[in-house]
This record gives sequence, C-alpha cells and structure tokens, in this order.
Amino acid sequence: MSMFHSLKVIDIKNETSDTVSVAFEIPEGDKNTFDYTSGQYLTLKLDINGNEERRSYSMCSSPFSGEPIRIAVKRVDKGLVSNHINDVIKVGDQIEVMSPQGSFTLETSLEQKTYVAFAAGSGITPIWSMIKSVLDNEPGSKFVLFYGNKTSDSTIFKNEIDSLTGDRLSVYHILSREETGNSITNGRIDKNKATELLKSNLDLLKSKAFFMCGPEEMIFNVKDVLQTLGVSENKIKFELFTTPVLLAAEKEVDVSNFTGTAKVKVIYDEEEITFDLSSDGENVLEAAMKHDVDAPFSCKGAVCCTCKAKVTEGKMIMDANYALSDEEVAEGFVLACQAHPASENVVLDFDEA
Repeated sequence: MSMFHSLKVIDIKNETSDTVSVAFEIPEGDKNTFDYTSGQYLTLKLDINGNEERRSYSMCSSPFSGEPIRIAVKRVDKGLVSNHINDVIKVGDQIEVMSPQGSFTLETSLEQKTYVAFAAGSGITPIWSMIKSVLDNEPGSKFVLFYGNKTSDSTIFKNEIDSLTGDRLSVYHILSREETGNSITNGRIDKNKATELLKSNLDLLKSKAFFMCGPEEMIFNVKDVLQTLGVSENKIKFELFTTPVLLAAEKEVDVSNFTGTAKVKVIYDEEEITFDLSSDGENVLEAAMKHDVDAPFSCKGAVCCTCKAKVTEGKMIMDANYALSDEEVAEGFVLACQAHPASENVVLDFDEA
C-alpha cells in the first residue's frame, strides 16, 4: 500500500545548470518499503507557500549498486515544484515521499541480451537507472543508448555515462545545437534521424526490448520507425512525463450507457467510505478526496500510475489513460483521476493496486 514516509535529503548534486539530483536516506524500518525496480518513480509531497504540491520524479539510481535512492529534477520554466527543488531544498531537509511506483521498468535476469533506449533531456532519468541495473546485474548483456540533447553542457549525467561507455554500453550523443563532427549525431531525434540511426545498426532490431523516454513527439516518432522496421509492439516500452497532445488526438474515449447516480464504495488503507457519484460529474478521485479519503495521486493527467486502483465490483470508465497497459485495464484497474461510474454500484479498491 502506498503511503508517504519522511525521508532525509543526504546529497544534492548539480548535474547541469538546470538540473539537480537529490539522494535520500531510507530509515532502517522502511528499507523493504523502498525496494524498487529500475525505471520506477517516487512521488514527493511538498509544502510550498502553504499549499500541498505533489510531483513524481523517476529514480536514476540502480537498485543493485548499493547507492542511495536518487531522483533527478530538471528545472521547468514557471514550474513551481521543479524550481523549488532546484532552489530551496537543501541537505538535511525532510521530505514526504511515497513508496516506489510505476510500470515502465526493466527487470534483470541471467539471460544474455541486448537492450536499446532512446532518451532526450530529462527522459534519461529512468533510462539511466535501467542501464546501470543491467551493467550491475546482467554480466553478459549489452545496452545501446541514443541520447538527444541541445549541447554537451546540457547533457544530464554526461560524465557518468561516458565513464561507463565501453564493450557493454554504447552511447550515441545526438546534439541539436552543437556540432559533433558527424552528421548522424547532429540534429534532433525525429523520424528521419531514428531511421538513419537504426538502419546503420540493423542488428539492433533483434534486441530484447526498446525503451523510450522524453518528449512525446520523439517517443512516437521512434515508435513508428521501430514498427515500420519490423519490431513488434510488445517489445516497445515508453513513458511520458506530461499529458500527451499527439496521442490524445488519437485516443478513443470510453463510453457507457449508464447515466445517473451510482453508489461508490472506496477502500483505502483498509478503511471504507461510500458516497453517491454522478456518471457525468467529477471523477472518483476528486469525489473521494472531498469525503476526506487521503487517496494517492500525483499528476492528475492520466500519465502516472499513482492513483491506480482496482474495480472489484461494478464498472468504471476513464476519460483518458496513458499509463495503464491493456492487460491492467482488462484486470479491472483504472486511474482514479480519470474514472467515472458506469454502473449503479461500484467498489473501488486502492489497496489492490
């Protein structure tokens, strides 16, 4: 069950001029709670100007290296929380942090294989956790990274990445505002660039899995190219940091024949509360919070899985879903921030997530 824990900030590192990484000390009693798989994220709860703010940030540490759990936060223009973390947070501060979550993961094994990743900007954060996990825990495996940035100086983790580049880690730094001396590594990772990179490394199409994280346009351009070149969709994994625009235009919206008011029972932390909820009104997360349910949430934009819950009775539909897999939806999971009742009686269990 996800809940907040008070963690001490033990290190802050300037990764670039606009990005810091923050490491946390995990109390002995919370060690198991903060076990994680590479690619997962932490949700932070901060008090800023008297208001509670929540944001999710991917971990960039490896669960196998013994290093402290660490997140990276890039400053966003007018971003309330990212600017606060970059400017205000200091070593010794206590921050409320939820246990690790997320399904954009890489689980290591003894099997020897090759992985490929495309990342841009702060999208490197979960990818770097995956790469280090493979290097730490899969002795026979290799990783190939295509990493897009504006310049060398704006490249998050550049020195650390370059120090580990070798027989098992191959890195292509793609720069859009700095000359690299090689046309294949100049520019942005668009469809043409992704096609050029993959066609010059055709053996990579046989890789075990392909991971992508960064701007929406890059992700879907690369995904299209991979599928055009014959890579099956079940080998392609991606994570979005913001609510998508391109995908939203194509996404089918769930519909229901149910109209009216439903009886909704919400279960969270082994407590139950029941309330009425209109099928065309607010989503179940908003309604639950109005009834003093301290339900987990972060983005409220269908991108993260923090508010994931399971419908154990009745039916709910979602306005949007960019985080749950088809398998999870088939099993009855919904994003509470997008879910509305589609039957007269509904039971929604956060403890089953």
